[in-house]
Amino acid sequence: MDKKTDAARDSTPPTGSKHKRRILIVFACLFVGMILATIVFVNIFFHTEIYYPRPAFNGAMFQLPATTVVYDYRGRTVAELHGPQHRIPVKLEALPPHLVHAILAAEDARFYSHPGFDMRSMARAALSNLRAGNIEEGASTITQQLVRNIFLTSEQTWVRKFKEIHLAFHLERQLGKDAILEHYLNAIYFGDGNYGIEAAARSYFNKGSAELGVNESATLAGLVCNPGIYSPFRNPQQALQRRNIVLQRMVRHGWLDDDTYAELQHRALGTRTDGRPAEDYPHPFFLDQVIEEAIRVHGIQTEEVYNGGLRIYTTLHPEIQAVAERVFADASLFPVGAGDQRVEAALAAVDPQTSYVLALVGGREYSSRRGFNRATMMKRAPGSALKPLVVYAPALEAGWSTAALLPDEPLIIDDYAPRNYDRSFRGEVTMNQAVAWSINVPAVWLLNEIGVARGIETLKKLGLSLHENDCNLALALGGMTTGVSPLELASGYAALANGGYRVEPRTIIQIYDRQNKPLVEEQFRQPVFEKKTCLDMTRLLRAVVMYGTGKGAGLSVPVAGKTGTTEQIKGTGNRDAWFAGYTPEVAAAVWMGYDRPDAGYALGFSGGSYPTRLFREFVSGALKELPARESDLFLGRPAYPAPPPKPKPPPAEKEEPVITDGQATAETEEGGYIKESFAN
Repeated sequence: MDKKTDAARDSTPPTGSKHKRRILIVFACLFVGMILATIVFVNIFFHTEIYYPRPAFNGAMFQLPATTVVYDYRGRTVAELHGPQHRIPVKLEALPPHLVHAILAAEDARFYSHPGFDMRSMARAALSNLRAGNIEEGASTITQQLVRNIFLTSEQTWVRKFKEIHLAFHLERQLGKDAILEHYLNAIYFGDGNYGIEAAARSYFNKGSAELGVNESATLAGLVCNPGIYSPFRNPQQALQRRNIVLQRMVRHGWLDDDTYAELQHRALGTRTDGRPAEDYPHPFFLDQVIEEAIRVHGIQTEEVYNGGLRIYTTLHPEIQAVAERVFADASLFPVGAGDQRVEAALAAVDPQTSYVLALVGGREYSSRRGFNRATMMKRAPGSALKPLVVYAPALEAGWSTAALLPDEPLIIDDYAPRNYDRSFRGEVTMNQAVAWSINVPAVWLLNEIGVARGIETLKKLGLSLHENDCNLALALGGMTTGVSPLELASGYAALANGGYRVEPRTIIQIYDRQNKPLVEEQFRQPVFEKKTCLDMTRLLRAVVMYGTGKGAGLSVPVAGKTGTTEQIKGTGNRDAWFAGYTPEVAAAVWMGYDRPDAGYALGFSGGSYPTRLFREFVSGALKELPARESDLFLGRPAYPAPPPKPKPPPAEKEEPVITDGQATAETEEGGYIKESFAN
């Protein structure tokens, strides 16, 4: 018994030998497994090469949705327009080396040495996945991540993985490392709606990617693997830990020295203190028009405006636009409304020489993106504010004199009987008097003399909206089927201010696409009036402001302009109140009225009241932001137009109250000739 036991003991190998044998067996199995895995991989790879077509890559494949940037007239960024993906493409050479190193350290340190896939990382991941029984670790290189984001889905299957390797291999053959890295940095998601390194830098650090330091670069690099978990805004502690891991990897690969790491690992993240930035959309009425103009005038699709990576250079002068917005925020410049409606208003201002839009305000309150903009979309009859453009300037072009005598007496032409506001007549007045005191009958008589067709032709040259039913004498008093917008009227007056040339008003100077190709064609000025016509018309309109119905618009500098008022049907009150005018530097039109005018919502004032004040306040502020411009149209001082003869017989009508600063008074302006009327 003892001998057998001893023999058995002698035949049992030592414990150390048994352990070594097990290690050898494990290594042998691993070695065989790796060989088999390599054989399988090679077979599948070549199978993929044979049965899947070799892809051909081009730049268009990587043209992802990109943010459009809007600039003001000085080239300063005003707003960024984008869809769900906020992305601002950037060139690789514009990025600091430490930012590139941080991304490589976090995602693919061997990027510049592997052929698109990394066998070492794949072997490590394969062992991990075999143990888990499914795919838990991907070991995707930067190239693989790029092709997955652009061409594949994120499903975790072996088939998708081999497609990914196949595409990555050929992508490296065709594009090269730097191009791939640039596409990657512009494609990947950094969280909070930010795609690409530039959008992420602006969102998290309020600076461009070229300005990022090592600390900030490591923070962003750490986001890539899981933007939700490592968000600096939502999970700052996890973001800090992840940043330090990236910094450690940078040290390991020789991209950061120990001293710098020792200092940075204790530093705060440095993200913006105001948290996640709200989308910036300043001067909304103006920006709305920029978008509409890009789509409507320049034929750019809405999708392209928001996702095309365009650069839109606009005419926006932020300081002047801010003046207009401040004026509209001043409640003292507006009357008290009626019932559930308030008196609305709109303003449009252009540079007379270029027709660049300087300011747009489409209402007293901005309600929704690309909503109703009264400065551009609303059409209302302009009343007597149209007289200079449709009657008097065309008459001057036809050879009439500003001193010409015009009849102010009962007039019936084809059953149309125009009347003055006070229902009386003065016999005979000069053109100067008729314009300054806004007398209606002489304007209708004169349009009939020169021909309605001449007036309509002039309005068409000026770009004003016309309806086919507008071809009648009521046009002399601004009676229109549809009407004009404040921007159209301001543009018409700009032609008088610049010596007689029409230029389409625009908010966009130029648009460049991703390839830096300009998309806006050059505009050319079109002659409408002779310069002498503009000189005479400016004198007439300066007299309106100095002595006539537009005195409320007067400034310390010469101003030319005209009031306009339209009445409700059946004389229940006024419907629209206008003032349009200009200086050498700016031409502007102001409208006031109710959105839904009727007998219960009628204006108790005319164009010579609140609209002139609004115009005066805006232009006064705008001129402080504009360089003074000399114009010989404004030389000299217009002669005082003698008041027209007293009405015979005087009107036996009760004087209507005019709303002044929210109070009803019995005052009228300039002898009661303020309120103009027209017949439909």
